Amino acid sequence: MQREPVVKIFLKGLGYTFFGNILGGIMTISIAPFLDQWFIPYIAILFTLFMYVSLLFTAGLRDGQTEAKLLKNKRTESIPKLRWIWFGLILGAVMCIPCAVLLLGTSGALNITGEYLFAFRFICGAVCPAMYIAGVQALPVAEYPTIYPVILMIIYMVLTPLSAQIGYKFGREEKTLADFMYEKK
Repeated sequence: MQREPVVKIFLKGLGYTFFGNILGGIMTISIAPFLDQWFIPYIAILFTLFMYVSLLFTAGLRDGQTEAKLLKNKRTESIPKLRWIWFGLILGAVMCIPCAVLLLGTSGALNITGEYLFAFRFICGAVCPAMYIAGVQALPVAEYPTIYPVILMIIYMVLTPLSAQIGYKFGREEKTLADFMYEKK
């Protein structure tokens, strides 16, 4: 067993981020008829963000478990402590690209059509219910508040590295489900 290449770890993390966003987009589209109720979008954003964060936690956890095995088998001397903070910041920046395009659309620099907004709901599915909270789902992009895409970017840039690093820390410390579920004697 040896340490995986950085590119392979990054691509795994990127896959988890896209999968989490697509799941969030599917969930949002499937409950769209009920999103006109005032409380449903808040519940939906909690669930979509939970799915996104859980998948990034899993990516960090698996990498941390691999690093712990390498250290236990004396294949390496030390474990990088903030590895997933850096990966998370890069992944968060990648997830901010569609939000930056949306920001350019709100400022009038780009002409964004409805097809982009439909794709945006899947590409950034973890934060898609925020459209219904802000009440902009039926508006043209030029009428979106400029702060809306900025808030989405902040959400990605905070949650992505935080959840991945927490998962990595749990994996490094070899935490299992039994450590959380059962009382130790």
